[in-house]
Amino acid sequence: MRVKPHTAFRGRYESGIYKMMAVGLGKLPGANVCHSRGIGNMGVTIERTGSVILRNAPVLFALAIVENAFEKVALIEAIGKDRIATREPELLEKAKSLMAKLYIDEFDILVTDCIGKNFSGEGQDPNITGSFSTPYATGGAKVTTYAVLDISEESHGNPLGLGSAHITTKRLYDKIDFDASYQNALTCGVISCSRLPLVVNNDRLAIQAAIMSLPWPYRDNPRIVRIENSAQVERIYISESLKEEVARHPELSYVTGFEDLVFDDDGNLSLAPYPMA
Repeated sequence: MRVKPHTAFRGRYESGIYKMMAVGLGKLPGANVCHSRGIGNMGVTIERTGSVILRNAPVLFALAIVENAFEKVALIEAIGKDRIATREPELLEKAKSLMAKLYIDEFDILVTDCIGKNFSGEGQDPNITGSFSTPYATGGAKVTTYAVLDISEESHGNPLGLGSAHITTKRLYDKIDFDASYQNALTCGVISCSRLPLVVNNDRLAIQAAIMSLPWPYRDNPRIVRIENSAQVERIYISESLKEEVARHPELSYVTGFEDLVFDDDGNLSLAPYPMA
């Protein structure tokens, strides 16, 4: 079981062993019971439910997995039943220390090429992007406007997390399976994650709309970050207005120089592979 920070709440136990016992093994009934007290109480509910299961179910051990910033396995540990309660919180802190970061803490616009359930349960991981759908979790970048351009095929039309964006494209909208999205949102009790943002015809208009949404002083020189998806942020695009941020950060360096964005005849960005070192 992967142990990592949850995207919607905070607690001693977030995404990991306790949550899998309470929600994962319980399937839909377990999910309904745990979510019935509200996402704001989820940390306490998960802890109490998991404790009951440990006391009464024939659990022998748990196999915990912690990943690094590149979604590669950093640690695998078999934990005996009697140690799960104390060891999982320690592994959660380890996971938080290893997870990916944008390293630019505050900017105006985040453009995400593609969201998807294969990248994060919420389409894009708010622990990285700051695009939380509830007030019960914090972290990640501080961003004014989010623009999301497309959705992965692996999501099968479920755009959970799109509600945290401000602007999207008709290309993404046309792929939405509303039934799948709403069932997911209603089960977890967070319907805001399935709300629709402003929908425009193409990528060019999405970026232009994001810039126009900013207060006047920031429109002339907006601070923009563009990512492929929230699971792959080792290489990102930035606007020239952020070059000083990169210059003074020890973890950041340039792979290529600044270039104009390239749009096709339909007004969509060239989604070629991100620059390699």
